[in-house]
Amino acid sequence: MFNKKLTVEDCIELLVGYQDHNVDHKFVIEKSDYNLLTSLGRQTLRGTAYTDRQYELVKQKLTEYTEQFALNGYDIELNELRIPLRSIDRSRWIKIVKPNDDNDHIAVRFSFNKKLISVLDKLNIIEKKNLYDKQLKIKYFELTEKNIHSIINLLKDKNFTISDELKQKYEILEMMNNNKKDYVPGIYSFNLKNLNQKAINYMVSTIGSEPDISNLAKYKDRNTMFGIQHFDQTDLDNSINMYTSLSQKIIRRNNAKVLIDPTEYPFDRLAESLLELSRYPILVVLNDKDDFDNLTKVYQSFRNIFDSESFCTLYRKDNNSADNTAFNQYVKEHNLNNSLALSSKIVYTNINKMSKVLLQSEWKPQCALFMGSMRSNAIDPYIDELDLVIHYDVDSSQFTRFRHGGIERL
Repeated sequence: MFNKKLTVEDCIELLVGYQDHNVDHKFVIEKSDYNLLTSLGRQTLRGTAYTDRQYELVKQKLTEYTEQFALNGYDIELNELRIPLRSIDRSRWIKIVKPNDDNDHIAVRFSFNKKLISVLDKLNIIEKKNLYDKQLKIKYFELTEKNIHSIINLLKDKNFTISDELKQKYEILEMMNNNKKDYVPGIYSFNLKNLNQKAINYMVSTIGSEPDISNLAKYKDRNTMFGIQHFDQTDLDNSINMYTSLSQKIIRRNNAKVLIDPTEYPFDRLAESLLELSRYPILVVLNDKDDFDNLTKVYQSFRNIFDSESFCTLYRKDNNSADNTAFNQYVKEHNLNNSLALSSKIVYTNINKMSKVLLQSEWKPQCALFMGSMRSNAIDPYIDELDLVIHYDVDSSQFTRFRHGGIERL
């Protein structure tokens, strides 16, 4: 037996077998300690110093193995370090900054902490396009009212220092959140509130009447376009339940672009929903492969609803095949060749070419309907601002799934 003093790092490395010493009694490590102690041993072998918290943990663990060290003739010197402790900036703060001379962002600074992992997951939901500075341990989020309120709500009880500027903004937002009827745009007891009169007039003229139990679902269907953030939930549920099952799915969508499967919903049911939700005028986008079939399908579903002057076909086909000739003849025989007018209800266009007439007209669709889910560099920029774009197909194209937030299957 001999008496040799060891540094804390020596003790850990010896305990897990990273130092070669002749011992009379083999060290036995508890299974629950193995991963932790071997990790700490590898750290010091790389020359990385312990943090103050790691040091306290190491001392606690070594105390539990004092008898085994003593049996092998070693004194444990818990105050002796081979490498000075490294300091860790554990400051936590939230403030407004300009990263890389960019626009103002919300900056959230913190060092790693397991208890914050679930909170960080929630922060990623708040702003998916966040930036992260690994060296400075700072996450950046877009400076929006929603992000200010959500981030501070999540972190205000987590020992974060919050800048006075953000505190003031948060207090105003919290006050507004607690008094929604006075601030948040919405429909309260069937009354449009916290909206300017021009906006209210536009909403009422679009829906056809002021909110009531029969049309509240229509206001919900257009809530993104209208900027309506609040509905009385019971009234809304009762209103939505008055509509067909497909209409209910369209109303409750979370994405402007939706996929509706023809094998599940025949076109007449889709047409019924578009009429039920007053989603006309409709821009119908046809592709060259089956445009004749789809032109006739749409016309047959709407011909008893709208008069012949309400249909407009913005393109013709070269008469170089029987199918093309049949397409042109059908347009002519069924009076689908009307000029585009503000009164047009069903307007057909080709997926591969944007019509100049459409671009120059004041006519605006309430919905775009793609007869088949295909990429369209020509049409997509025109319909990107619409709050409802339907792809009527069994499956969506890969490009559609990943473009501008993807597509939602109903």
